Amino acid sequence: MSKCIIFYVSQHHQNTEKLLKQAIGGEPLAELVPLTDAPLPDLSQYSLIGLASGVYMGEPHAAILAFLEKHRKDLAGRKVFTILTSGSNQKNYSKGFRALLENCGCSITGSFQCKGFDTNGPWKLIGGIAKGHPDAADISDAAAFIREQIKTALPSDTR
Repeated sequence: MSKCIIFYVSQHHQNTEKLLKQAIGGEPLAELVPLTDAPLPDLSQYSLIGLASGVYMGEPHAAILAFLEKHRKDLAGRKVFTILTSGSNQKNYSKGFRALLENCGCSITGSFQCKGFDTNGPWKLIGGIAKGHPDAADISDAAAFIREQIKTALPSDTR
């Protein structure tokens, strides 16, 4: 139990998936699992859990919320971090996400948020917002964030 798993939902423009796949690169201690996969791996095999999603109407994707509800007991006392992509990125959307995780009894180790191309709702009329995001700087920042999460949360003998 000395690995990191990141569950994610990436819809529309695949912003979250693009960010994660490039940020993880060849990190051997991190595993990416879309929440669309079935069955999901046993959480007890991981010391660190990441939850990543785009922001939809101010909240993480409904599949993330359903995952939290279904695995509430499995997540209690676990180290968890969040990664969010958002078109506007003007608000700290992780605050509400963190509150949900705290209600599940999680120990939140950190949160990362960056822009993601968005053509949802009214943004479609103007061709979208945050074009080109996540970009190289976003990916570099996410990679540094994930490395730091692994460095501080996993036992040193596994790194």
